[in-house]
Amino acid sequence: MEIYIFTLVVFMLFSYLEMTLDLTKVQHRSMSIFAFIILVFQVGFRWQTGTDWVPYLEHFDEMVKLSDINTTLTGFEKGYSVFVLIVKFFSQSYTVFLVVHALIFYYFIFSVFKNLSPYLFVSLLVFYATTLGFMGSNRQLISLGICLYSLKFVLDEKPFKFFALIGIAYLFHTTSILFCVYYFFYRDIKKSIVLLILIGSFILGKTSIPTHIFSFAGEHIGAMGSVKSEEYIEQGVKNKLTFIGLIRRIIYMTIFMMNYKVLTAKLPYYKLIFNGYFFGLVIYFLFSDTLSIMVNRGSLYFNAMEPILLASQFLVLKNNRERLFFLQFMFVLMVFLLFQSISGYDDLFIPYKGIYINTEFHRFRLD
Repeated sequence: MEIYIFTLVVFMLFSYLEMTLDLTKVQHRSMSIFAFIILVFQVGFRWQTGTDWVPYLEHFDEMVKLSDINTTLTGFEKGYSVFVLIVKFFSQSYTVFLVVHALIFYYFIFSVFKNLSPYLFVSLLVFYATTLGFMGSNRQLISLGICLYSLKFVLDEKPFKFFALIGIAYLFHTTSILFCVYYFFYRDIKKSIVLLILIGSFILGKTSIPTHIFSFAGEHIGAMGSVKSEEYIEQGVKNKLTFIGLIRRIIYMTIFMMNYKVLTAKLPYYKLIFNGYFFGLVIYFLFSDTLSIMVNRGSLYFNAMEPILLASQFLVLKNNRERLFFLQFMFVLMVFLLFQSISGYDDLFIPYKGIYINTEFHRFRLD
């Protein structure tokens, strides 16, 4: 657990320095490189740490030739399988693959946060804490990185490039198709409409209607879709999301709305990020009681706006004293959220096991 807390402390320290000191480009770049290295080493050199370790390792071993992408037993998307084959052309080591995967993923994340977040390290602090539980979800993480990177083409009004990147992301994880809605989010939405939609989705989510719609859609996709929809519904009933999670999202949304006018004046793209988070909250309200898998997987592309939105709130604070107080509070919250992120399968994360760290430790679930 120490390695996760250490990472949070580094990001908090860098966040404070970034906000309170007039850092030179060299200093800021050096800190960015150090943070990048920490994340790549942590994710790239892990072993038996993170979710879905066995199926991804089996898939890696299974991919030998191009025709294997059509016969893989895991059912992974073809884009991911091709990616695996490309890396295996140079090395048969799964660790090399994980390092390459981490390099690509964090290249996207750092590029997005540098362009859209007023404070890079605050966004990294929030992103790390809230997504640690996804470490090991190789396909969706690459898909998420590509999707987030595509936002620059929404801002530049280049729809072909935007949808082309979503198409590439779709080859890694089909849920990325949800990201297409971002093309229509670069606009102001009246607060009254936002509130009405949120209230309506909350009420609708307390009924069985979302479940019936999801089941109906699964049945008409095909046999596999029907089986998957039934599995997801069963998982959702067993794993309802927490009341604390609901309260946290409501508080966040209230703050983001209160500062909307001020921050859109400072950051014109704030409305795009805000609307993305708003859409994710609608998904949360609709499915949190019945389909937690839909919330955890489908809303990832919208919850990813949270690190940028939270970092933006520091712009409305008046002085460094207020920023430090807010940052300290945020750090405590992020420690809690980090534990919550891995709470469903903490035995796969604690202790951290890598090719150089805790190598003799045996995961009961995996060994």
